[in-house]
Amino acid sequence: MKDKKSKRGRMVVIIGASIGAILSLVTSLLMDMLFADSLQGTWREAIVNDMQNIFSITMAPDSVVVYLLFILLMVFLSLIGAAIGAFFALIVYKFITFLES
Repeated sequence: MKDKKSKRGRMVVIIGASIGAILSLVTSLLMDMLFADSLQGTWREAIVNDMQNIFSITMAPDSVVVYLLFILLMVFLSLIGAAIGAFFALIVYKFITFLES
């Protein structure tokens, strides 16, 4: 019985992490597309600007390095979303099992 509960809990955390990662990725990409004009640029343009300010390196927004940093940034945001989703799913799972007992 206990092994079945721990397996179910692990599955709930994995599903919560997956949903959190997908939601954070979709949210950040939609912000990039929908608010590019009102926020004066996209993620790639922000990366180019930061590279210019921090390292004094001038690059085009369509550069391979900029795309790699963009992908790295999206992975980082997805990991944060996955951690938040897993934490939320764990809290909900513990609350539901508390109510069942």
